[in-house]
Amino acid sequence: MKEIQIIDFHTHPYLSQEEFYCFYPDSFTPSVTQCMEDIRKAGISHICGSVILKKKYESGFDYIKDCNDRAFEIKKALGDFYTPGLHVHPEFVKESIAEIELRHKQGFVLVGELVPYMHGWKDYSRKDLGEILEAAEHYNMPVSFHTVGSEQKEMDKMVEDHPGVTFIAAHPGDKEQFLLHLERIKKHDNYWLDLSGTGIFRYGLIAHGVKEVGSERLIFGTDYPICNPRMYVQAVYQEPISEEDIENILYKNAQKILEGCNK
Repeated sequence: MKEIQIIDFHTHPYLSQEEFYCFYPDSFTPSVTQCMEDIRKAGISHICGSVILKKKYESGFDYIKDCNDRAFEIKKALGDFYTPGLHVHPEFVKESIAEIELRHKQGFVLVGELVPYMHGWKDYSRKDLGEILEAAEHYNMPVSFHTVGSEQKEMDKMVEDHPGVTFIAAHPGDKEQFLLHLERIKKHDNYWLDLSGTGIFRYGLIAHGVKEVGSERLIFGTDYPICNPRMYVQAVYQEPISEEDIENILYKNAQKILEGCNK
């Protein structure tokens, strides 16, 4: 197969130990150089994603803003290699919308990955989150959101209530949840699934997804540095799908979303 570019739509890059969210943090040194080398070694040519911190969220919006400030600093360090995502919080609507406006001026084009369980909130169907999603739609910013362990009805309502928002669901999950993702793709034109984290190790998952919904709304992601990026690249290549499907998943679908943000 010809060599192709790979866009990793789901990472959590870092500059320091505080941002280095890994289950085995002593296994290598968290530096920008290491981050770039690790990812490029897997064949990945571009990354997207938000900053997550190891310290526990307690209260207030300063924590959220700090994550976004760090993402901006990483963007300055990594340049065109990185498309940053920003965090918001439904208990701070005005502040979140102000962040969207500020970060959009700074070149951010993505919201998320939203991680409610890490930031002290839940319920994707809540009204205050809806106001923030309307701002994301206004600035044409896709929204990536964590799905494992989330309430299915709440996710359904969020997607249904905001047809103008491009939603990228993070993590296929186990079989039952993966099949629900596929049903949402069939039902909603604004719903995409990124293959990061839990799920892709189940052989045949990608092939089944392609069979059911095609390859046009499955997006490559790894959840680096939590997960080994090369394993995820090889998982896509190993599946019994066409070269066109592989290209769609590894970069064309993400490229289409990112290009749409800049229109």
